Amino acid sequence: MPANFDYHTFHRRRKLLKVIGLVVVLAGLFVLVNMMGEIPEEPLKGSSAVFGGAVLILFGIIFLYQGYKLPLDEALELIHERGRGITESELVHDMRVDRPTATRIIGALIDKGFLRRASAESGATEEVFEPVR
Repeated sequence: MPANFDYHTFHRRRKLLKVIGLVVVLAGLFVLVNMMGEIPEEPLKGSSAVFGGAVLILFGIIFLYQGYKLPLDEALELIHERGRGITESELVHDMRVDRPTATRIIGALIDKGFLRRASAESGATEEVFEPVR
């Protein structure tokens, strides 16, 4: 396993983005619901509450998107650090992601032109994908 890729930090950052996104979306919803209440909090009235709530919800959605999107940059970094081809099993092991996610990552990298299928070897049990140079 490459020494530079730290899967603990990778998963911690993704989890943090998801939690922050959820909290910010819920805070934006609270601001909007509080504005509609009979006695809203003092600074959260009128158009400032609508604007503030909408901005919070927008930033929360951005954080959630960053937390849930496919980690293509990290996978590409991992592949280039290895300097050779990679299989789905190696991607699962090194990044600590599940098999369907590894399949989707490899498919997306092939579609974007960063990876290609290596020539078929007779003794290989799993397909190898190599970086395009």
